[in-house]
Amino acid sequence: MVSRFHSRNGTCGSGTAPADHPPDIRTQLWDMLRQVPQGMVTTYGALADSLGDRRAARAIGSLLSKNPTPPDPPCHRVVYADGRTGWYKGRGRGAEDKISLLRAEGVEVHEGRVDLEKHLFTEFETVPVLKFMREEQLALSREIDCDGGPLPDTLSAIDVSYDGDTAFAARVDFSLLDGSEIGRERVRTEVEFPYIPGYLSYREAGAMGCLLVDDGRLHVIDGNGVLHPRRAGIACHLGREGHRTMGAAKSLMVGELDGESVRIDGEEKGRKVGRYYVSVGNLVTLSQAEEALGRMLDMGVDPCRRAHSEATRFKRSV
Repeated sequence: MVSRFHSRNGTCGSGTAPADHPPDIRTQLWDMLRQVPQGMVTTYGALADSLGDRRAARAIGSLLSKNPTPPDPPCHRVVYADGRTGWYKGRGRGAEDKISLLRAEGVEVHEGRVDLEKHLFTEFETVPVLKFMREEQLALSREIDCDGGPLPDTLSAIDVSYDGDTAFAARVDFSLLDGSEIGRERVRTEVEFPYIPGYLSYREAGAMGCLLVDDGRLHVIDGNGVLHPRRAGIACHLGREGHRTMGAAKSLMVGELDGESVRIDGEEKGRKVGRYYVSVGNLVTLSQAEEALGRMLDMGVDPCRRAHSEATRFKRSV
């Protein structure tokens, strides 16, 4: 078994995807915070809206809790949408410190709330990067190729486990003929892009992309392919450079289950195979994706679970 370690700026060798180098949202967020004047506050939602997607609000809260040098950038100037000041320096901590800092800057705080009509700042000069990323996903969805030829003899399952912002990715290779394991590989890398619903590719593709093999094999990816709000999940991103990929997710992100089919606007985009929802990534048909995973499960082998276990073991070993 080969085990490779590399940094975010290192080389991965076998595979890349456009999501390998996502925008540096942390640095962009720090710049936005420095635009909030003394005596004013902003909200998690306002920051998320300026980045291009309100769903990023929770991720912004997580990033602010890890600010290494408070009060610069001034994360204490971020409050909830109802004016509650909330915590400071992590969950359940520093509420009084935050209020003291705000009051020292001229912000009126009454019973733990700020009057947003008087103190709210939302006029950020920034780039809505999440909007552009959604546009990239929509463009990618139009490039998916479902014609990859016959099923190959090799299937590789890829998954990733995290310790904070360190990703531990693992690939386990199997024979589609008899279900035997024929190889493993692992890679560790640092991840800077936060978890934001709908943008998982931009967090995980850097690590997973290092484990792709350019020999025509089918890669089953922990996550979605076209079963995605913009029809381009992580399996599509990883397949973009000509790799054969399929998604296998444990929960249904979008669509409705109709028997064993998953339909979006009446069109079949996925199928339920065992405990997984499979969908096309690239260069594979939906029927082939169903057949490949179903064949492995029928032989008593769950490739997705094996890859998950390998990634978890890798993290624990380090």
